This record gives sequence, structure tokens and C-alpha cells, in this order.
Amino acid sequence: MLPTPIILVIHKAKQAVDYASVLEKTGARVHAVSSFEEANELLSFLHPDLVILADHLPDGDGRLYCQQIRASLQHLRPVLVLLHSSDDVNERISSFRYGADDVLGDPIDKNELAIRVLAHLRRRQEEFSNPLTLLPGPNLIRRMLEQNLVGDKPWAAMSVDLNKIRVYNETYGDLAGDQLIKALGAILVDVSDDNDFVGHLEADDFLFITMNENPERQAEKICQQFDHISHRFYPRGDIERGYLISTGRGGIRRRVPLISIAIGIVSSATRRFQSYVDILTTSRDYRYLAKKQAGSTWVSDSSSKVTGHRLPPARRLAASKDGQRASRILVIEPDGAMACLLQETLSLEGYLVEVTSSADEAFALLRHDPHPDLILLESNLADRKMDGWKLCRTLKEDKELSSIWLVMATSHPDQLLALEAGADLYLPKPFDMPSLLTEVNLLLRSPVSSI
Repeated sequence: MLPTPIILVIHKAKQAVDYASVLEKTGARVHAVSSFEEANELLSFLHPDLVILADHLPDGDGRLYCQQIRASLQHLRPVLVLLHSSDDVNERISSFRYGADDVLGDPIDKNELAIRVLAHLRRRQEEFSNPLTLLPGPNLIRRMLEQNLVGDKPWAAMSVDLNKIRVYNETYGDLAGDQLIKALGAILVDVSDDNDFVGHLEADDFLFITMNENPERQAEKICQQFDHISHRFYPRGDIERGYLISTGRGGIRRRVPLISIAIGIVSSATRRFQSYVDILTTSRDYRYLAKKQAGSTWVSDSSSKVTGHRLPPARRLAASKDGQRASRILVIEPDGAMACLLQETLSLEGYLVEVTSSADEAFALLRHDPHPDLILLESNLADRKMDGWKLCRTLKEDKELSSIWLVMATSHPDQLLALEAGADLYLPKPFDMPSLLTEVNLLLRSPVSSI
């Protein structure tokens, strides 16, 4: 479904009514007025797609009015079709110079008028479509939302985008990312009903508007279909590994989940929206909540609680003295001076920090409740039975401890070894404290480790 086109006819009273009755059969919403003064009052809020106007009316010149519209309505300017009563070619040419997009005879055969108008509207729709997916772009999305705001039927809007698309593009290239975006657009169209609208704002940002009474069911279907096809966009080795590797400044490497989608759902039955911007902003807010979860997820405003698709377990947080929640960090570092520095620095940031130098003692601390939210692990442990690599793998294989963020700090030359052992982040030594704190803060604001 597309937004209903809006046409404004400016002509003498009888002709305006006649032309309007013909154009209404095209499915457009038509407004007819008999003066440029009346047209001015409508243009301020009507935002027509196309204006049909006479070359002369008692209160003005149609050519000058085309010029006025071009000057005052630069954004979302309507197509201007001038009906000219003269057969003089030079006079018609001058109308184009004043700003008309098309000049037709007046009177004109009604069937020809309807066909020409439909051609202009089709061209306008094509211009306002996203070039990658050919779905309606921002202007048509705005028009659709504005029509829903004044309509009497309940509706829901879903903001949809891809998680981790930047890392995917860095790994496989923008062309591969474009194919993934096109695949998501195709899934949205496939899930939509005849009365639904699918728009493509930009990049991987889509908007799905539905009249369905259960938009959550549609969101769930979108998640399932995307997860079913997403592995086709990866080499077998990356699928078997289960993650991508993102490289940041200073050689910092992190494990990044395979791509998924996030959906934020808002409904006219739940709240009253003030504008189309309000709808876009609110639906994106709920989409942001979905991004905090693992995997392809939807979050809806239809419940006071966050609901969604395959939500991960909640992170355990300890309470600090001032009543605020404080994250717990376990530092496993054999260098006493470095361990002391890390404990002091992280404590000053408000974290609850415990320190140990051995694998055995680390396991004893980890078995206490609550578990830490993050482990900072040095690969070169003094423990002969278990070095940092083995400890990392053991922790990630433990169902009770595997969701804890694990940062491997090491000077080992094989940069991928830490990630292959299961670490969520590789931090090459020597590192500077500001970089460490930045990465720790980012991890602890993210969903639980799920790779």
C-alpha cells in the first residue's frame, strides 16, 4: 500500500469541479478551488503531490503562480501542470520558463488528463523511492505517517534495522552489505499484507506500517525469516566460528556476533502521537531497546514490560554503597604491580574489583554469588596446570559462567589466539589505561556476552 496522492486543482469553479471529478477516479484525493488566494490557504498544510492550474484567473496569472510555488515550496515541491488556453507555441514555451513542469491544452480531454496525471504521479513515486531497494523513501514515508495520524483506523509502526552492519561491511565490502539490506527489504515485503506499507528511509533503516491487530506476530515472523536466510551471506568458516572480528584503534580486536535485526514497535492504540517525527523517534527508541538484546529481537510498547524475541538472561549487578548498581570485575593478573594498578584504577571508576593471580583462586571467586560482570585476564599465568588460554576456553564452555564478558590482555604475537580461545575482546599489551577504561565501559553497557 502507498500513501494516497493529493492533487490540488485551481481553475474556474465549473472547470475545477469537472476536472476534480475525473481525477478522483484515479484514486487520488482531490481538492478544487477557484482562486489563487484560496489555493494559498490550502498549500500551507495540504502538501499536494500535483497542482493543476489555469493559465489565467480573475485574481492572477497562472505562470506567475507557478513561479511563486517554486520559490516558496522548495522541499516536497508539487508537480506543476499548467492548463493553457492558447495554441501559440511561444506562449506555451514561456510557461515552462516560468516554472511549469508540463503545459496542456485547455480544455483537455478528460481521459488524457487522467493518464497524464497518473504518469506524473508514477514518476514522482519513482523519484521518491530508495534507489537500492526501490521501496518508498523518506518523503513517501512521511506522507504515509501523516495520513495515518489523521485517519480513524488503528495502526502500528515498526522501525527495523540490521545489527552490526558496519562490521559486516568492513569484512565483506559494501556491495555484500547492500545485498543483505535488499534481502531484509524483500522479507519485509513478503511478510506485509495488502494494507501494509514498507518504506526504506536510508542505509539499513526501514519502516513497516501495518493495520494488523497483532504486529508482534509479524515482527516475530520477520525475525524468523531473516535468521533463516542470514547464514547464506557468510562463508562457511565464519558460520562455523560463529562470529566476526572487528579491529579498532591500537590493535584492539573484539568478537562481533553474526548479523541480526532489531525491531521497535509502537501503536496508535497505545499512545497518541503528535507528528510523523514523533512516530519515527519513538519507534527508534524501542528499536534501541531491542538492540540491547542478543540475536534478532523485537520490543513493543504494547506492554509495560519489555517483550521480545528470544531475550537473553538478565545481567547480574551488585549494589554499591550509594544504592546505585555497580558492576563487578575480576582481574586475573600475575604481575603484582599491574594488578594493583588495575584494581585502583577500576575502583576509582566505581566498579567492585577483585584481584587474583591464579586460575584455581579465580574459579573459587567465580563460584561465589553474584558472579562478576567482566573478567580481565592475562594469558601468561603463573599457574602451571592452567594458562590464560586454557582458562579462557574453560570459562566459555561453562554454562553458568559463559555469559560473563571476558577481556584477554596479552602481549602474545598471535592476535587472533585470544578470540579463538573465547575472549570477547583482545587487548594488546602494553595498553594505556584510558583505552582499557573505554572498552570496559562499552562492554558493561552492552548486552551479556552471547558468543
